[in-house]
Amino acid sequence: MNLTTRAQSKSQSPRVDSRTSTPKSQKGNSPRAAGTNRKKSELSDTKAKRVRTGCLTCRERHLKCDEALGRRGVRLNFIDIQTVAPPHIIDRPKGAKVTFRDDSRFIASEYVGGFERYPPPQPESPVQDRQLLHQDAFNALGTDYLTSLFQSVAHSFDPTGFDVPHDFIVGPDTWHEPHIVPGEELLPHGTSNFARKLAMKQYSSSSLSDPEQIFLLQTFVEEVGPWMESMDPMRHFTQTLPYYTVEEPLLLKAFLACGARHLSVVNPSSGDEKANRYYEMATQDLMSLMQDPNRDSVLCAAAALVLSIYESISSQSTPKINHTTGSRALIRECGWNSKTPGLGGACFWINTSIELLSCLRYGWSLSWDPDTWGVDMHIDNVHHFPKSEELWLHRILYICGKVSNFRVQSQNQQSPNGTDAHMGQLSQKLQDWGHYNSWCDQWVKNTPPSMQPLGHVQPWPSNTQSVFPTIWMTKRPAIIAQFFYHLARILLARTHPMEPDFRTEMKEMQQAHAYDICGLAVGLKDRGLAKISIRCLAIAAESLESREAQEEALRILTATAKDTIWSSQSIENDLRQHWGWPPPPHETVDPMQMHNSHYHELDQTISKGPKISTHLSNPLLGMSDFSAEKHPYQGFYTAPHHTLDQYHQYGSYIL
Repeated sequence: MNLTTRAQSKSQSPRVDSRTSTPKSQKGNSPRAAGTNRKKSELSDTKAKRVRTGCLTCRERHLKCDEALGRRGVRLNFIDIQTVAPPHIIDRPKGAKVTFRDDSRFIASEYVGGFERYPPPQPESPVQDRQLLHQDAFNALGTDYLTSLFQSVAHSFDPTGFDVPHDFIVGPDTWHEPHIVPGEELLPHGTSNFARKLAMKQYSSSSLSDPEQIFLLQTFVEEVGPWMESMDPMRHFTQTLPYYTVEEPLLLKAFLACGARHLSVVNPSSGDEKANRYYEMATQDLMSLMQDPNRDSVLCAAAALVLSIYESISSQSTPKINHTTGSRALIRECGWNSKTPGLGGACFWINTSIELLSCLRYGWSLSWDPDTWGVDMHIDNVHHFPKSEELWLHRILYICGKVSNFRVQSQNQQSPNGTDAHMGQLSQKLQDWGHYNSWCDQWVKNTPPSMQPLGHVQPWPSNTQSVFPTIWMTKRPAIIAQFFYHLARILLARTHPMEPDFRTEMKEMQQAHAYDICGLAVGLKDRGLAKISIRCLAIAAESLESREAQEEALRILTATAKDTIWSSQSIENDLRQHWGWPPPPHETVDPMQMHNSHYHELDQTISKGPKISTHLSNPLLGMSDFSAEKHPYQGFYTAPHHTLDQYHQYGSYIL
C-alpha cells in the first residue's frame, strides 16, 4: 500500500466526537481502554508525597516517615564489639587533668542484650590496673548516673576503671532519689570488694551455727543498732550488714563485741569476759588489716565505727587502741561526706552526730568543720521530692553544728570593752548571729509537711497533767530534726551578742523552745532516740524556771533512760545544781550502779571526773586524721596504695 491509498482509507473512516460519551458496554469490552484506565489509577495511588522532614532512620533506609515520635533518633546496632589494646599506653602523669573515656559498655547496657555481648575486660597494663578517677570528676556526678552505671557493670568487672565526664552537672537533690539502695558504693579511689558485694547483694548461703554468736548478734541488731543508726533511714547496720557477717569475720567480731557490751551494762551479772574477748579479737584483726596497703577501706571503716560504738558504751578505762578517732580517720580516708549514698553516708552521719551531741553537751568545738560536710543549704528551694526528709534533717544538723561552733568562739573571744578589736568582734558576732537565726527561720518555714508535727496542743485547753505541750510526730527523721531545731534556737538565745539589751526577749525564746523539747520527749516511744532525747533535754532543761516544770523534766529524763543503757543520773545532778536545789540526802548507792551512771562518750582519752563539763577541748581535735602528726593507730597504720592526691581535701570527695 502506497501513501496515497493509506491517506484515503484514513479519511474514509468515521469520525468520533470526543464530547460524546462512550456507553458502559463499549468501555468494558475495550481492552485497550481498560488497560489505560488501570495504569492511570495505579500511577495516582503510588505516587510519593514529599514530607517536610523525616527521622534519620527513615532517611537512611529511604523510607517514607510518618514523623511519629517513637521513630525519631538513630538506631544503634551493636554488632562490631571487638576490643583491642592500643599498641602503646603512656602512663598519665600524676595530677594530670586529662582522662580518656569509653562509654560503649554503658551505652550498650541501656539496650536489651547489649551489655551481655561484651566480654569482661581484663587489665592489660599497669595503667589499667590502677584507679584513674580524679576527685574533681566525682564532685560533678549525680546519683542517677552513678547508680545506673554501677548497677549495669558491677556484676562483671571493676567499676572503678571508669573516667567520668566533668561536665555532667546535676542538682543537689538528686542524691536523695528513692531508687538508691543499700550498698551502692563506688570509691573515688582504689577497689572495694566489700562495696561490690553490697551493690550486688551477694549474701552468703551459710548461716551462723554457734548459739552464743547468734544470741549476741541478735542483741546488737535489736538493742544497739536502733539507736546507733538513728541518722540512717536505710538502716544498714541492722538490715543489711548482718547478712555479710558470715563471710566477714572482722565485722562479725565487732558486732558480737557490741552485743556483749550491751548485755554487760544492762545486766552486770553477765560479766565483761565475752565483750572483752570479742573486742580484742576484732581489734587485732583490724590492726592486721591496717598494716596491709591493699586493704579494703570500706570494710575497715565500717568495722572501726562499730568498735567506736563499743567504746562509747564501755565502762572500762581508756583503751589502748582508740577506735573513735580511728573510725573518723578511716571515714576521711574513704572520702565520705553528707552527699555519699549508701553505707558511706550512713557511717559519716553516725560518726558526725555522735560528735555533735557531745560538743553540744560539753561545749566543745567540732573537729570536722560543718562547711566541709557537703550539705546543700539552698533552703529557699521548696520543691519537695520523695524522701526529702533526710535532706532537711541534714540541713538542721549543719545549722546546729554552726551554732555550736559559734557559741564556743563567742566564749573564747575576750577583748577589752571599747577597743577597736572588741567593736570588730561584736559587729562580726551580730552578723553571724543574724545569719544563723535567719537560717532557722527559713528552715522551719520551708520544711515539707512531713517534717512538721501532726498535732501540737498546749497544756491548758487539754487539761493534761503535764505543763508541757503535747507534740505528736510519727517519722523518726522529723522527730530528730525538731529536737535539733529547738536546740539551735535555745543556743542562739543564750549567745546573743547584745544579750543585756535583749535579755527579756532571749529568755522568752529559751522558755518557748525548751518547753517544746520537753513536749517532744514526753510522748517519745522510740527507744532508739533515747540518747538524742536525753542530750537535748539536758540542755533545754537548764532554761526552765518554774519548780513544777523542773520536776517534770527530771521525771521525763528518768522515764526516757529507763530500760536503756543510758543513765540520766549525772545529768539530773547537774541540773539540780544549776537550778540551785539543795543536794539530795546521802544515800547508799551500789558501786556498779554508780559506775554506770556516768556517760562514757568521745572523751575516752581524757580522765573522767564527776563533772564532765570541765573538759576544755574535743578529744578528736588533731587526732582523727591520718595526715596529722598524732594520727590514730600509731605503729599499725600503713598508707594504702590507693591514697588520694591532695588527701587533706577530704570534704569534697563523693562516694
